[in-house]
Amino acid sequence: MPWQAVDTIPFRVGAEVAPARAHAIREALLRRAVPLSRLVEGRLEPLATASLVIDGAHRALLTAAHVLEQASLGDIVIPLPREQRLILLRSTRVRVIAHPQLDLAMLWFAERAVGERLCANWSACPLRHWCGSPDRPARLYAVAGYPAANARRADGWMYVRPAVVFTGAIDACRFAYAYTAQRVDGLEIHTPELDGVSGATVWAVDEAEADDVACVLRPTAIQVAFQHSRHLRGEPIRGAAELIAQRH
Repeated sequence: MPWQAVDTIPFRVGAEVAPARAHAIREALLRRAVPLSRLVEGRLEPLATASLVIDGAHRALLTAAHVLEQASLGDIVIPLPREQRLILLRSTRVRVIAHPQLDLAMLWFAERAVGERLCANWSACPLRHWCGSPDRPARLYAVAGYPAANARRADGWMYVRPAVVFTGAIDACRFAYAYTAQRVDGLEIHTPELDGVSGATVWAVDEAEADDVACVLRPTAIQVAFQHSRHLRGEPIRGAAELIAQRH
């Protein structure tokens, strides 16, 4: 499979998080952050990030709708890291439902075997997590995705360093992002541009009392845009519940 994620260290922008908790959340989120690539003249290029959703026996990917304007559906590719293979959407039946007002879309897979393969390679988020009460504010938020700026090609392979960002809320749909940040190991870094992270879920981190690791991750928004020196912006997670309702 000519796609590989490489190791990454989380960083924080205007937020505090214990290193042990940050690394535990990194592992959880990278199992849930599904990379979407596109084929350009036979080569893989980073496109976006998605989340895998379970609705009974049905499986779907939730992402930003605008990424489907940047690539035709038949050119989109999903890596399967455990199988070391790729799924080409041109070879499977997919139903796309876009939100009429928000920058959100769901890709529903008609073939059960394809959905099962996705679940065997990526962690899915059950339906109830998308349809709960997401408006409760949190002190800390986290987002993980695959910036195009962190992709490198060598020997026919594309290697991508994921970004795992801890941040705080500016308002209901915007979260802090800046040119510089501090990694959880204390190193000051320049942050990547977030092209390729569009479609990633922004998770609220609900802390467990008196525990530096345990917490509950709650989907709050879907990242769709950013201004590098100011913020990243998300669509409210209620839009995902509305898309799920449209499937019926």
